[in-house]
Amino acid sequence: MKLSPKQIIDRVQKLKGDRITFEEHWQELADYIQPNKNDIQVFQTTGSKRNTHLYDSSAIQANNLLASALHGMLTSPTNPWFGLSSGDEKIDKMDNVRFWLQKTEKLIFNVLNNSNFQTEMHEVYLDLGCFGTSALSIEEDDELFVRFSAKHIREIYVQENARGEIDEVYRSFKYTAQHIVNEYGIENVSKKVRDCYEKGVSDKFELIHCIYKDYAKTSELWEYYSSHILVDDLFEVRQGFFKEMPIVIPRWTKLSGETYGRSPGMNALPDIKMINEVMKTTIRGAQKTVDPPLMLPDDGFVLPIITKPGGLNYYRAGSNDRIETFGNDAKIDFGYKVMEDMRTRIRDSFFIDQLQLQQGPQMTATEVNQRTEEKMRLLGPMLGRQQSELLRPLVDRVFEICMRRGVIDKNDIPQELSGRKLDVHYTSFIAK
Repeated sequence: MKLSPKQIIDRVQKLKGDRITFEEHWQELADYIQPNKNDIQVFQTTGSKRNTHLYDSSAIQANNLLASALHGMLTSPTNPWFGLSSGDEKIDKMDNVRFWLQKTEKLIFNVLNNSNFQTEMHEVYLDLGCFGTSALSIEEDDELFVRFSAKHIREIYVQENARGEIDEVYRSFKYTAQHIVNEYGIENVSKKVRDCYEKGVSDKFELIHCIYKDYAKTSELWEYYSSHILVDDLFEVRQGFFKEMPIVIPRWTKLSGETYGRSPGMNALPDIKMINEVMKTTIRGAQKTVDPPLMLPDDGFVLPIITKPGGLNYYRAGSNDRIETFGNDAKIDFGYKVMEDMRTRIRDSFFIDQLQLQQGPQMTATEVNQRTEEKMRLLGPMLGRQQSELLRPLVDRVFEICMRRGVIDKNDIPQELSGRKLDVHYTSFIAK
C-alpha cells in the first residue's frame, strides 16, 4: 500500500520518539569516539573544533584501527573478497558456468573499485565501531555505474519486520532551495521552494526520503516503494520503485527487542569516560610537579615573584625567609599506570589484539596460523551479521544494477543458471 505524505511524516515522528534514548547514547559516544559526528542532539557550527573537551584519544585511535582492519579484511580493495555460486556444486563445476561466474565476479569487483566504494565503506566501519548501526546508500550512476554514500546516523530511522529484517528506511535531511531544484528539477518542487530559489534565499527545507517494502505485491518488477517528501508543504517531489533495498543498514550486534545495533564503543564507554577524567587529573598533577605552587612570607620579598628562567627576585637584607614549594608530592606515575590498564581494556573492547598480530618471541608459521585462527573465532558472531546485513545485500544490489546497465550481458548467462538466484560466498581473510 502506498503511503501518503502525511502518513510518512507521522511515521517518522513516531520513530523519532521511539529512538530518543539511543540518540542520547549516540551523542555521548560521538563526543568521545567520533567527535567529527557529535552533532546528533547538539547543533555544531560548520568547521568548529569538536574535540576540545577530550584529554585522551585512545578511543578514537582504537575505533580507527578497528575500521581500518575491517576494511582490509572484509572488503579489501586489492584481493577479491566474494565469489558467486549457483548453489549447486555440480552446476558450478560445468565449464561454461564456472567461466561465467568467474567473469562476473571480476566485473563486479572492478565496478566496486572504480567507484567511490572504498572511501564510503571506511565511514561505514567507523560508524559500526562507534554507534553499532550505519547506513550505506547504493545508487545507480551514469558515469560510475554505481555510487555509494555513507549516511549520518542522525538522519536515518528504520523499522524491522517480524523476521528481524529492516524493510522500512526513512532518511530525514535538509537541503537549500537551490540544492532541491538541482536534485529534483524546478518543475517538481512546491511553490514555496520555487520562490526561494528564484530569490536566491539560502533557507533550508526538511525532506524525508522513505523506502518501504511492497507486501501487497502490486508489481512483479519491483519490491520497494520510494518517496521524497517536502515536510513543510506535504509535497511529494519524487516517487519511484526499487527492485532491491537501495540503503543497507548493517548492525554490529543487536539485543532482542531492539531495532538499532550495539557497538564496541558502547561496551568501552565507561573506561573511555574514566580515562579522560584520570588524564585530566594526571595533567594537573604533572603541572604541579613541574611548576609547583610556592609559599613565601608576606613581608620578606618584593612583589611580584618572578618564576621564569633567569628571573631575579628581591628580598630584604638580613631576612632568613625563603621561597618554598607547596605540596610537591604528586604521584603522577600511578596515574599513568591506571591509564595504561584502561587503554588495554579499550583496545580489548575494539578487538584490536584480535585484528593485529602482536609482537613477541619468534613463532613458527604453524603457531602464527593457530593463534590467528583462535583470534578470528572471537569475531565470528559479529562478522557473520556483517555478511548477512551488509555484504550480501550490497553484492545483490550491485549485481542487479550491472545487469540493468548492461555491464553484465543477459544473453551470456548460461542456460543452467536460468531462473536461479545466485548465492554469494566470501573469500576474505576473516571469512576464511
